[in-house]
Amino acid sequence: MIAAYDNLIADMKSGGLVLTANRRLYRYLLELYDQHMLNSGETAWVPPQLLSYEAWLQKCLNDLGEEWRLLKPLQVQFLWEQMIEESSHDAGLDLLQVPKTAEKAIQAYRLLNEYELELDPSQLTEDQLVFKYWFDKFTALLNDNQWFDKSALPALIRHAMLAERLDKPERLRLVGFDQLPPGLTKLRAMLLDHGCDCLEVTLASVGDPAIAIYHTQERKGEVEDAARWVRELLERGETGIGVVVPDLTRRRSEIERIFRAQIDPLGAVSLNDDEVVFSLSLGGPLSDQGVIHAALQILQAGPVLTFDQISFLLRTPYLGKSCSEGDARSLFEVKLRSFNQQRLSLDSLATLAQSFGLNDFSRVVKQLSTTVTQTMGDSPGSWGQLFAEQLKELGWPGERTLTSREYQAIKSWQQNVLEVIPQLDTLEHSISRNKIVAMLVRLSHETEFQVEAATGPVQVVGLLESTGLQFNHLWVMGLEERIFPAAPQPNPFIPYQMQVDHGMPHADAARELAYAEQVMTRLLAAADQIVLSCPQFDGDMELQSSPLLPEVVDNVPVELCPPQDVLSHTVSQPCSLDIISDLSGPMLEDVCVEGGTGLLKDQAHCPFRAFVHHRLRARGLDSSTPGISAMVRGDLVHLALENIWRQLQDQANLIALGNDERSQLIDVKVAESLGAFYQQRPRPSELMLALEKERISGLVEEWLQTVEMERAPFKVVATEAPHTEQLGPLQISLKVDRIDELESGFRVVVDYKTGSQIRADDLISEPLIEPQLPIYAVAQEQSQADGVVFAQVRKGSCRLLGIVRESGLLGRVGDIATNKRCQDAGISDWGQLLIFWQQQIHQLASDFVAGKAAVQPFDPAVSCRYCDLKGLCRIQDSLMLAGDENDS
Repeated sequence: MIAAYDNLIADMKSGGLVLTANRRLYRYLLELYDQHMLNSGETAWVPPQLLSYEAWLQKCLNDLGEEWRLLKPLQVQFLWEQMIEESSHDAGLDLLQVPKTAEKAIQAYRLLNEYELELDPSQLTEDQLVFKYWFDKFTALLNDNQWFDKSALPALIRHAMLAERLDKPERLRLVGFDQLPPGLTKLRAMLLDHGCDCLEVTLASVGDPAIAIYHTQERKGEVEDAARWVRELLERGETGIGVVVPDLTRRRSEIERIFRAQIDPLGAVSLNDDEVVFSLSLGGPLSDQGVIHAALQILQAGPVLTFDQISFLLRTPYLGKSCSEGDARSLFEVKLRSFNQQRLSLDSLATLAQSFGLNDFSRVVKQLSTTVTQTMGDSPGSWGQLFAEQLKELGWPGERTLTSREYQAIKSWQQNVLEVIPQLDTLEHSISRNKIVAMLVRLSHETEFQVEAATGPVQVVGLLESTGLQFNHLWVMGLEERIFPAAPQPNPFIPYQMQVDHGMPHADAARELAYAEQVMTRLLAAADQIVLSCPQFDGDMELQSSPLLPEVVDNVPVELCPPQDVLSHTVSQPCSLDIISDLSGPMLEDVCVEGGTGLLKDQAHCPFRAFVHHRLRARGLDSSTPGISAMVRGDLVHLALENIWRQLQDQANLIALGNDERSQLIDVKVAESLGAFYQQRPRPSELMLALEKERISGLVEEWLQTVEMERAPFKVVATEAPHTEQLGPLQISLKVDRIDELESGFRVVVDYKTGSQIRADDLISEPLIEPQLPIYAVAQEQSQADGVVFAQVRKGSCRLLGIVRESGLLGRVGDIATNKRCQDAGISDWGQLLIFWQQQIHQLASDFVAGKAAVQPFDPAVSCRYCDLKGLCRIQDSLMLAGDENDS
């Protein structure tokens, strides 16, 4: 142990007061003191007068009996935001970011208080004059209510000591301060004047440390190398290992992930948070914890939910009966996604859940619907109590046993959020539900949460947290020019020159440089073995090393252990692999399957897609879209045209209608179609339905006028006619959109399409990627078709596309003689085309029954564009590998 520690322990044993710069150093010194007493043979001892500076200020305030006057941080923030919001509204500045402005204003107020300075209006900018108005108003508010802010504590305690209301310490040691706060500087000067033995203690190693300057190529590589360095030391049995990261707040997630992968790879999949190999001094936002995030999502729910909110309620394990109903809720979500709606009311959701058999979820949603309607103003404390009761009634935090992390997160939320909210009762007697929920969300985000566990042999800390700590081995990373020293960030509400003259934090580059030099001196005395590292690149940007890196004559080699993450182990330790052919599955035993012609279309586009969709019954989840989706719009157009032709029956009846009669018929049938379609699914808003009705009516009007009325005479002999067809070894159910019979007796099969990607050539492809119409053409029921066409019902491009037996049979629709695909395939007449179709259809059916499931898209540009299985088949990886092989 270094001499400074021995002296500190001696001071504490003799009753001296020791104040530390932060709580981490306080805990560190307390552990050293306790260990010293144990080593000395003591079994019980009086706790030393050891406190962090902030804790000592609070203790002094309690000794004065004036703790009731101190405003809590939430109260200060609330008062400043309220004051700024009122004044900015009066000035017409409603777009001002009130929370961020309040943070800067509070910082400026506290700086002026701590340095005991006043603003001269003649030296202020327009913004600073506004701040002075806020400053004076807030000061008056404090005086009127006998309150004070924590920045007034040092002066209050100093004056209390001068007035002998508080005892002056005879011996004071200040430990770990890079720079004394202004209030502590004045207090120290006063104590020295009154004969107090007051010293600043510097904790430093004895002797010259062994220093290594280490450069890495990338920022990520720097973190990995630091973790491998730590792992190497741990494997040698070393302890007292520290890693200091100047920008730890920004890089916390990255560092935790990489360190865990290298130091404790099994910890990544472990649910046990008690066994700690390394500890981060910086916790994450409390709101990032799953159980707290769920509570906030529940409280933020309104009478109408977005689909993302609905999906969360169905999937979260932190809601009532989420485990026992988990599978059913997943299936219910799939059903809801098929409706393609972005929003749904709680009442509609409860009704749908009830009809689906989700009685527990329906009860939860009904209960939630009741709670969100309680929007009347109430006191903040009452809201906090009500929210706790409501969450309990909704089954939060779920029915399964909580982990240690979840339990601690809930405890932190209760203590640091729900129990803090009542502090506002003295400031605000009535507050709306939306405002208090927003406050809960922000408090949860600002509250730092870290799992309570014993400190391991490795500590990862920021620059401030490293103050006063001593290590056996230390790595300081990220020492690049733009981070160390930090860029100045003067407060905009205090005149710049005033900040510079008084050396306020972050005031100017000179102050930041001096501070960084002091920190570097401290770090170089914090361990016997030190590594200082800097990456050379951040992406494509070249980085410069910090100018504060010391000159090292003999650069100590840095020993790293081999990479320990799972991926590196997999690459470095190759093993013999068993090659399994998964190009096919077992033969289909039941030859009657669901899927209709879509099954054969999937088989033609990609056998893997057909196998997954129709054998495994797996599909990608539908995603909700704003308004009414393109798929639903297509279904509505289909339904409207079906209803119209069921009444008209033939073209003659259509032509016989006058313009007004035709428009009236279209409006009625479109309205009927919308009503029938939304009878079994959530209904959009009436305004949206009115717009959709107008759109479909105009589209149908255009279709009937420009296509149907211009064709040769025909009658509709079937619409949406279902039947079962035997296709080789496969039996499937079919439904034809429409079959027309011409005056010549020829029959044409019509399939409605509302999209833009329609090609007649797809009817003559190999394999047949548009099998639906050819199946109808070769069907054995009644007579075979003499033409197949797509009816493209699309605004501005309504037309018929396909192929017919004879030229002129269906206007401009081509026949076999004019079809280039037919010529290339050697098809010269309709009979040969039917044989071609039969062969293709039977081959597709046979392949499906045989279980063929290769990832083999017909055309990746077409077949894979809208496929929902790209993440499962990894076609893009295969195409890239194929491209690399071709390039080589």
